[in-house]
Amino acid sequence: MNWGHSWVVLGVIVELPFRPGHYYCLPVLFRLYLNKAKANQHRRVYRTRPELAVQMLDTLCSHRKNRRFHAVADSAYGGQSVLNNLPPNCDLTSRLLMDARLYEAPPVRRPGTNGRPRKRGNLLPTPAAMLEGRCRRLSFKIYGRTDTARVAHVEARVHSVPDRPLRVVAVEPLTGGRKPQAFYSTRDEATAEQVIAWYAQRWSIEVAFHDSKQQLGFEEPQGWSRRSVERTAPVAMLLYSLVVLWFARAGHRQYQPLTCPWYTSKADASFADMLGTLRRQTVRQKVLSLALNGPGSRKVKQLLEHTLAIAV
Repeated sequence: MNWGHSWVVLGVIVELPFRPGHYYCLPVLFRLYLNKAKANQHRRVYRTRPELAVQMLDTLCSHRKNRRFHAVADSAYGGQSVLNNLPPNCDLTSRLLMDARLYEAPPVRRPGTNGRPRKRGNLLPTPAAMLEGRCRRLSFKIYGRTDTARVAHVEARVHSVPDRPLRVVAVEPLTGGRKPQAFYSTRDEATAEQVIAWYAQRWSIEVAFHDSKQQLGFEEPQGWSRRSVERTAPVAMLLYSLVVLWFARAGHRQYQPLTCPWYTSKADASFADMLGTLRRQTVRQKVLSLALNGPGSRKVKQLLEHTLAIAV
């Protein structure tokens, strides 16, 4: 039998000078999700994953109240439990169901009108219906390639949060083989291209998960106490953030790509390359600090560095 942990992670998406046009997600905050049975067992208040995400957004946004934040999340964190509880200084871009009910803004209430004021305006076409009408044809660069799609967008409100205007974008890819999708952003003044580009940046958190699991053992630690569990796994992802920041600040100057005749298309350093560069520089400092003198000492140092480069 295997036991797994479910983590909700908040990261900061950055574009670093050593690789323009590419985005990295640097994990900074973590919450361990417990189902209702486990929460009751440990005498803790049960919170859903979206509620844990809102907690972390509150922590981050309250730390810099004069700064505007913009969260990007998949559909699991794009529902009303998040949209209704966003910090005042935080926007959100996420996915939307293709059959989502959309509404215009409620009409201005005329003086002397009886009855309760309307919360919603007229019903608008769903994202799927939007694609059946007149659409623009756009080409944009996302996920490292150029895609072409039919795009329709509108300012609308959703049924569960009628008082918040959203920019809703429906996309039908013409290349790449993906299905039609819909996105929204609380930045209702944004263009369709901006909303699509913002959501595409979300993929960087998946890359961070993958690299942390493959290179730093994020999914491997075993712990028997609560503190052990809550500390070990987040440390792996914090190390991911530290390694990327080190490489951006200094490591990219020492990076030496390995010569691989069978892999000539690689142009940029992967996280494995960043980690290997850090290891080589660390060992190199240790080797240079050795009191090796006399004939052949230089070759010994070069041999140690070369052996390490092959090993990592």
